[in-house]
Amino acid sequence: MATDSRGSRLLSDLNSAFRRDPDIDEYDFLPVLEPKHNRSPLILQEHKLGLEMWSVKILYDHAYNTLMAWRQKEAHAKFLDPFDLISLSRAVVLVNADCLTVWNIRKELVESSDLNIIDDLKFGALVLSRHPKSPETFCHRKWLLRRYVDCCLSSSNGSTTSTGSLYNDFVNMDAIDFDLEADANNFLLMDNNVHGGMNQQPDFHEVMRREINVCRKAAEKYPCNYNAWNHRSWVIQNCYNCTLQVLVGELHAAEPWVRRHVSDHSGFHYRQYLLTNIHKQADALREQFSLSYRSLINKEMQIVVDLLKSYTGHEAIWYHRRYVFQALCKVCDAETVAVEMISLPNGYDQDLPIKTSQKKTKLENERQVLLLKEVDLVSRNHMTTKDTFEKGLAQKYLDWIQKSCRS
Repeated sequence: MATDSRGSRLLSDLNSAFRRDPDIDEYDFLPVLEPKHNRSPLILQEHKLGLEMWSVKILYDHAYNTLMAWRQKEAHAKFLDPFDLISLSRAVVLVNADCLTVWNIRKELVESSDLNIIDDLKFGALVLSRHPKSPETFCHRKWLLRRYVDCCLSSSNGSTTSTGSLYNDFVNMDAIDFDLEADANNFLLMDNNVHGGMNQQPDFHEVMRREINVCRKAAEKYPCNYNAWNHRSWVIQNCYNCTLQVLVGELHAAEPWVRRHVSDHSGFHYRQYLLTNIHKQADALREQFSLSYRSLINKEMQIVVDLLKSYTGHEAIWYHRRYVFQALCKVCDAETVAVEMISLPNGYDQDLPIKTSQKKTKLENERQVLLLKEVDLVSRNHMTTKDTFEKGLAQKYLDWIQKSCRS
């Protein structure tokens, strides 16, 4: 196979750029279709890397073909040491973020302690700056984070305690010592010490905070980025065990984002994921934060109402309203069921059945009032508008209430 001699020079230039600036946080391809000057097509300024378009295919072909020849143990393949593998795989993934074989090579480098876990997470964040929806990049990050959490557990006071089930890899957060007020500078000092096997306690909270930030940036770059939001949910579930403090914090932190991206279904779906998991811990919510789940749902409904007043014609908001209103109805139903389950001990006040029946009737009436108020509010605010699309969305919502919530 004929090879372009410029490929090795381009790879050398790329390696030089990362040596000069290890903190490159963004890159892109520049619309230069042919070489115009006798100089490197790589431009590096203020942690931003640009590659002239004409050089991208040459660099990719050289790196990919060299790696595959080594991988398949071809006769002409040259020996590649870990540094070569890291640099070649980096060149391939920067261009083609969904090359699973190359990500697997990087996994092997992590397992052999030739590649630093934190460095690879940092590199993955760089890849997502150009390919924010790349599913293979997010899968690789999950693998790295599982390994990272395992290392945290094994190095945390000698504990290997974990909890979980057949279907997910929950970890026991009580077995990990991390400071919620960790200084970012400590994280930078720790970067060079986090390998496939760790010798010191890493700053777990800072790593996870950076991971959430990576998800946020990816969601900003690509609308309705399901992969980014799904990864964020995965981090909350598998790295934080859906801890109530984290769920409530994320619900608060995600609010400004959905207010700025009112057409993004994925952002609203993430809030639904948080609220669903908070509901499962409603008793702990009341004990730890003096908050009721119902108060959170009422606040969420107020957010929805405010958004619909400010932004008309956005289907994502209306679908989120369905979830919120259905959650309110379920709260009323749950309170009614709780009253029905009250049993009378022997010798107890015989007037209690009457009081219980009255309370049950009151709660059932409250649900009917909730339905009537919702129908009235939507009819007054959205069925009288001249915007036919908004009016159609409101009518679909009312039809949904008629079909789903009155039964």
